Amino acid sequence: MSAFKSKIASSFDKGCSSYDSNSTLQKEVLKELLDFFFNEFNDYQDEKSLLELGCGTGESFDMLSKKLCLKKIHLIDISKKMIQKSKVKILDSRVTFDIRDFDTIEDFGGFDFIFSNMSVHWSNDMFKLFKRIVKTIKKNSLLVVSFPNSKSFNNLAKQQRNYINDFPATNDLMKLLDNKKFLFKLQEKEHRQKFHNFIDFLKNLKLTGANVSNKKSLNLNRIFELRKYKKTVVATFNISYLFLKKIEN
Repeated sequence: MSAFKSKIASSFDKGCSSYDSNSTLQKEVLKELLDFFFNEFNDYQDEKSLLELGCGTGESFDMLSKKLCLKKIHLIDISKKMIQKSKVKILDSRVTFDIRDFDTIEDFGGFDFIFSNMSVHWSNDMFKLFKRIVKTIKKNSLLVVSFPNSKSFNNLAKQQRNYINDFPATNDLMKLLDNKKFLFKLQEKEHRQKFHNFIDFLKNLKLTGANVSNKKSLNLNRIFELRKYKKTVVATFNISYLFLKKIEN
């Protein structure tokens, strides 16, 4: 496992106990993603095998299993403690769990429904991951994902943005799709969260485990400089919601 991924696993392990009570954004995005998906998809009778990338504490499972006919469910997360918490929540014989980095999956053809809420942006290279998914899934398979995109946090000061991760540009991602092979729909929505100051915003990220930087040049020792930003902060998360169906191999 790379040093970056080890940091992610450790951070989410530490944030696991406080995740459910502080993951307001993730839950809000999950609801939006499921509403978006069910508005686009109406084949509820066909049995599906589900792979969830970055399952966290298992929040998605209950909502998906109530609506869909799922014959096999495989939940993976890089955090051992997140998986342990999911196992306590989810008691279903159809479900298997795996402590795994989704970047290590070479072939996604064993599942006909790939789902991920606010996780795929933790990939070492989200574009390579996306290309691998759409290349290896079978005909009629579905991909449903949400992730923060490059339009997020444009309202913050430049120095503050230096402490925020880089996120993928949705337009660049969509260029990887061939209209002849895929049916897809994309929507973007801005979600806002208000904090007393910028430090409180960073503390909230820590409480959910999402405080790992993907910027190699970031000097975390200088974070105390941000104490001068004492004003209320409104964090603008611009979230991409993608529904995709493969229609040709």
